[in-house]
Amino acid sequence: MADIELACHTAAWGDDGFINALADIEKAGFRGIETTTGVVEQFEDRVDVFNEILSQHQLQLIAITTTGAMWPGISLEEEVERSLNIVRFLKAANAKVLTLMPPMPNPDKPLEDEADILPVATAYGEIARRTLELGILPCLHPDVGSLVCDTKSLDTFLEDSDPAAMKLCVDVAFLAMAEIPMARFIKEHRKRIGALHLRDIKPSVSKRKKHDPASRFQTVELGKGLLKLEDFVDTLLGIEFSGWATVELEKGGKSLLHQAAASHNYAAQTLDLVL
Repeated sequence: MADIELACHTAAWGDDGFINALADIEKAGFRGIETTTGVVEQFEDRVDVFNEILSQHQLQLIAITTTGAMWPGISLEEEVERSLNIVRFLKAANAKVLTLMPPMPNPDKPLEDEADILPVATAYGEIARRTLELGILPCLHPDVGSLVCDTKSLDTFLEDSDPAAMKLCVDVAFLAMAEIPMARFIKEHRKRIGALHLRDIKPSVSKRKKHDPASRFQTVELGKGLLKLEDFVDTLLGIEFSGWATVELEKGGKSLLHQAAASHNYAAQTLDLVL
């Protein structure tokens, strides 16, 4: 039996659909959730109420995903404090992981050279150190279209932030979209991997969005896309990874409840994960 446990992300339901997300995710069979910073805005002064709601649905908060701010263009001091406010919420909710999305490029202020990334990477390093001090795992989630979109930019960002404190959230779909060899990446970063995002993708039939490489693909329920998810899981078990994998979904032709239940079933029967 695997040492990878399953959570489901609430993002596809939207912030306004958070309660509906909990009902669907519980019904689908999951026992953990990852959610967005919108939940912090709704419940930061009512963490006890938030915890009680989760308890009613027999769910556990595993992680919160931040939103990557635009760089240049943000106050780094404010970004650090905003992130630490999320970490304090995670701590109060007995959660485990802060999923840090990278900064996004500012189309009006393009970076002129690699050194321009240093200030924001340094700020992320401070976030990582202080998050770790509070007992929460800081995991950077590289993403296409962001300033950390391939192996070169990831290596630079990690080195400029805090390579001792910063961990990684490995998203199997990101690796595919960025054309990064999955097995080699996992083995090279084996000591840094703190969390996983598990999703399946296929080419999108919708019109591509300018400056958004991810729009070439759509997220589908596990097992219905192009990705070799069994190889992904086997590789992680081969390096003895133990932790949480968050299933990500996307609104589409089928209901989110159907997608969540089908993905849970695939993860149980085909991927043989701990549920």
